[in-house]
Parts: sequence; C-alpha cells; structure tokens
Amino acid sequence: MLVPRGEWWTATFCVDPGPEMYCDVCTVPEWNANGTVLRMVDLDLDVVRPRGGEARIEDEDEFNAHRVRYGYPDSVIGEAQRTCEWLMEAGRHGGDGVEPFASAYRYWLGLIG
Repeated sequence: MLVPRGEWWTATFCVDPGPEMYCDVCTVPEWNANGTVLRMVDLDLDVVRPRGGEARIEDEDEFNAHRVRYGYPDSVIGEAQRTCEWLMEAGRHGGDGVEPFASAYRYWLGLIG
C-alpha cells in the first residue's frame, strides 16, 4: 500500500488474483506524531485497474449518496472528483500512465512473489 504525502488518495497494488491497482480517493492521510496511526476519511470513490485491463471508476453511486447524506463541502467534492480524474489518467494500462502506476510497483510485488 502506498500512502503519498499531501495527496487525496492511497494506492494498493496486488498480486494475482487481486486487481493490479486499487486506489481509494480519500481525505489527505495524516500520520500521528510517532508514525504508528494513519487517519483519513475514505470518500467511497475508487479507481481500480484489473490485471491486464483498463482503469475504471467504482462506487461513484456511493460517493454521490454520501456527499448528500453527510453534507460534504463543495471543496471536498471538487478535490475528490479532480483526484479521481487524475487517477484514471495516471493509472492507464500498459505503462502509459505515470509512476508509481506504470511499473515501479512491480519490483515490490516481486519481492513477495
């Protein structure tokens, strides 16, 4: 799992049979002072790339329902949607995306294979 600093997403890269890439759109993750607890709010908007396939958005219906139910501020809605669009482009299949989605994760997965 990758938790980038200052970004509105996390990414999980999986070995078979899981999806190649699973990204959660969330509030900016924050670690506690000693780096042992991670806090973020999952906004129920995901970008998933199945092994050998194209990235797709999942749970957009949940995001839309929760944004109304919980009264997400416009700034949160806008950032979540921009992040989702960026992840779709960055996570394109075949290495056409950007790192770490193109190939960098393969090294780390190879260590557990």
